[in-house]
Amino acid sequence: MRLQSRAVEGTPGFMLLNPCSFARRMALELEGMTGPIPIDGPVKAAQFDADRARLVVEVPAFGFAWIPRSVPGAAAPRARIKLADTNVVRNEFFEADIDPATGGLKAFRDVRTRLNRLGQQLVFNPGSTMRAKSVKVTGNGTALGEVTSEGAILNEHDEVLATFRQRFRAWLGRPLLDLRIEIFPEKPPEGYPWHAFYAARFAYRDERATLFRGSDGTSYVTNHTRPGSPEFLEIRLGTERTTIFPAGLPFLQRHGGRMIDVILVPEAEQAKAFEMSLGFDREYPAQTALGLTTPATAIPTDKGPPHIGPTGWLFHLDAPNLVLTSLRPAAPPESGGSAVTLRLLES
Repeated sequence: MRLQSRAVEGTPGFMLLNPCSFARRMALELEGMTGPIPIDGPVKAAQFDADRARLVVEVPAFGFAWIPRSVPGAAAPRARIKLADTNVVRNEFFEADIDPATGGLKAFRDVRTRLNRLGQQLVFNPGSTMRAKSVKVTGNGTALGEVTSEGAILNEHDEVLATFRQRFRAWLGRPLLDLRIEIFPEKPPEGYPWHAFYAARFAYRDERATLFRGSDGTSYVTNHTRPGSPEFLEIRLGTERTTIFPAGLPFLQRHGGRMIDVILVPEAEQAKAFEMSLGFDREYPAQTALGLTTPATAIPTDKGPPHIGPTGWLFHLDAPNLVLTSLRPAAPPESGGSAVTLRLLES
């Protein structure tokens, strides 16, 4: 790797690369780390479990960050906040209550105002009830808090339509609640896909809120019953902005005056697991959406950090309303040219 051409040999680590035009706080789960490392520089939080290390690392825009596999004598990370407790996950940005009766999201609050911004349940359209079998803490470390709920989606006769597992994650230093949903239908939906489906239904607190859908890097006001929003759906009420990031799931449908369904399983859908995130007051939600769907690149290395330092950037774009979607040589390398071609999207 050219970045490490002058790096010190015999210092194993990981090189993290960010191809996006904005800085990203990456949540990583890495195998092969042999011990604690200091929490400084690009490393914002760390947790070392028996099977892997869990890290939050800030990587510059179009840049890199190198982290060691271990640092002899480094102290083990100390807990700064209790990230999971009974049926709650939290960090310095938000607190999320998981309903012990349903297994859904009972409340999603920012720590400043303590107002409940959002609730969530799994539903079968045209009608169902969500009932939890268990809600338990499945992770509570120095970097990650995790609560997992399991249960069933029932019809009006208490017959099981599907079973589910939901995992709620809060990472220290990262302002997003990560949600993984697994649905196992015993009654597959049949018929018109806008009428028969399993979905994640989100409820916001005031029907006067304005909805903005995100598509192709741009935000649009929408009053549509079925807003196509593969990147984000932003709910604005006064100065509050609450955002659902469906991670590419494009089909949304309003339900009543202050609820919206993210459709997960219509007829013939084979996928069973879905991931999305929730956030507050994101200044550039298009960037957040792109970062969530861009894989984190972590390359094991046998050398130390680059000679210029453990973190840096390779290309700089100083307009935050622009997103770089392509960067490539303008001519084949063998031609001797040094120009590059950029494709930019104004968001």
